[in-house]
Amino acid sequence: GKENTYKDDRKSAVKSTLFYQPIQRKKCQFRTTMIILASLTLSLFMLLARAACSPTTSPTAHTLNGTYEGRHLPEFDQDLFLGIPYALGPRLRNSVPLNESWTGVRNATRYTVACYADYYPGTLESVGATVGEDCLNLNIIRPSGTTSSSKLPVVVWIYGGSFTSGYGGDGNTNTSYVIRDSVENGTPILAITINYRLGFFGFPGGHQAVAEGITNLGLKDQRHALRWIQENIAAFGGDPNKVTLWGQSAGAISIGHQILAYGGKGAEELFRGGILVSGSAGLATNMLFPTHPNILKAYDDLLNATGCTDADHTLDCIREAPADIVWKSTIGASFPSWWPSIDGDFIRKTPTLQILEGDIAPVSVIVGANNDEGLLTANTVAASAETEADVALTLRLQFPAARDSTIQKVLAAYPVDAPNPPYSLPVGPDPANDIFCAALREANMTCGAQYRRMASIYTDYAQVSGRRLTAREWARAGIPAYSYRFDTNPTDIPIVKNALVPGFSTHSAEYAYFFNFPPEYYMHGLNPPVRNVSSHLTLSRNIVDKFIAYIATGNPNSFSVPDVPEWPRYSVSEPTNMVFNATFADNTIYTHVEADTWREENLELWVKYAVELSFNSNWRP
Repeated sequence: GKENTYKDDRKSAVKSTLFYQPIQRKKCQFRTTMIILASLTLSLFMLLARAACSPTTSPTAHTLNGTYEGRHLPEFDQDLFLGIPYALGPRLRNSVPLNESWTGVRNATRYTVACYADYYPGTLESVGATVGEDCLNLNIIRPSGTTSSSKLPVVVWIYGGSFTSGYGGDGNTNTSYVIRDSVENGTPILAITINYRLGFFGFPGGHQAVAEGITNLGLKDQRHALRWIQENIAAFGGDPNKVTLWGQSAGAISIGHQILAYGGKGAEELFRGGILVSGSAGLATNMLFPTHPNILKAYDDLLNATGCTDADHTLDCIREAPADIVWKSTIGASFPSWWPSIDGDFIRKTPTLQILEGDIAPVSVIVGANNDEGLLTANTVAASAETEADVALTLRLQFPAARDSTIQKVLAAYPVDAPNPPYSLPVGPDPANDIFCAALREANMTCGAQYRRMASIYTDYAQVSGRRLTAREWARAGIPAYSYRFDTNPTDIPIVKNALVPGFSTHSAEYAYFFNFPPEYYMHGLNPPVRNVSSHLTLSRNIVDKFIAYIATGNPNSFSVPDVPEWPRYSVSEPTNMVFNATFADNTIYTHVEADTWREENLELWVKYAVELSFNSNWRP
């Protein structure tokens, strides 16, 4: 399809966390103590990396298809290989491997094409990128001095954005700081970010899409990227036997689907671990039946917009329509319409049921969630809810298959004045005197009497219940799992409004902390920066160091991290979370291990009624 340069005239950011930011300048530096303590091999590696801060030649890598030339980033002493194609993705067809080879050298020094998406909170032209359908490419960042014999552990970032937005060059997920920290720790790693198709281009619905087996194209794109990595990452200095996936929200859900794919078979041949941030393999991923009336209505609207209503084969007609028309005609569809769905192949059954049956590939996980994940969702769909009738109506719209008796069980489990821990703040019965609502109003945001109640429901449904289910059932299957709770508030009162974060430990509030960005790092108005106090700065580095240990070895305890206790492997009999906590008022770190036994009845409710408490479910009793 025709590529176009995207102009930012879209809606406000409520589902996306992407905008490219050029990697910020920072001098090449190393911890001398780490050089002293490292083994001889790692010491030599780091000394070579220091010597390479100003290389005289551009880095190259020889893949199965041909040779790529990247560029050196002196600010971090890293090598970049950008915009490398990993597959071909014909419109509304399964992606296929690259079938070309070449002699000579191809340029891989800039980000290239982003996939069509609902929203970009800024232009992509600043990095020379465009938006188009030839978007199945990936980016590789490695420490300078890495060679094809280095065999570094590999982490693959899969972006979130509700399966409708995302970009591998997103500045909010800049991995240069993580790689820098890994070198300082003496455990250097290599990072990859990938693009995959989104929205209708990646997850089309309707009867013909089901018949052709194309409803999960975006997930299959990810699978192709993982196969490409297995075949080629050694050429860049990575170890194909030490690949870990890392993703947030829809990216974390994607990792869950990759582990469960094809009945839980084969993932262990592509990666050995996953870091699932604010998303999981079950519950919120039970969502779509691709022939639900909502999806069929969105498909009919697309046919009208493209003039394909009377076509003998509507999918073929859409394949020939201008890409811009297809894109603009699908981004306004009721949410969620274009999501992963049960296709009997890649996703063979309801994910929660598959997990409970133990059909899980033997891939270890770190899985976690924030205290108040649902504040974001409630802010976008139910901030003005004032009565219990408003809450019930919202739930019936979200879960059309749910019986009235099930809706009543949800309402009973989450009363408006429930003090159930652990939330950042208790749910207050009087919003007029609630510190959270007062902070929202100070930022000119809405806070209805039922806002906190809705936020509590969405917190457990979308993230926390799936986090616990995943950790518990992995442990039951004998697969290593480590669980965390992010209990840190990066916002001030009055709240400085960010497009994605209405305050406190909500969904996406962890971004800057999990990439160890400095406080001055610009988050494009989407997520709050790390607070500029020592406890928050140290906590951010500690979290990243735990992730690096896991990426490097499969065990987050492979080296000690100050202020962080031993992270227990999750156990069915003794379930635990690592709680990542830093305070602002008294500037204290309180990272600790807790029993993961709170809100048991609430969280099990979502498991028990998983099939009917699913977005756009076709289930009937």
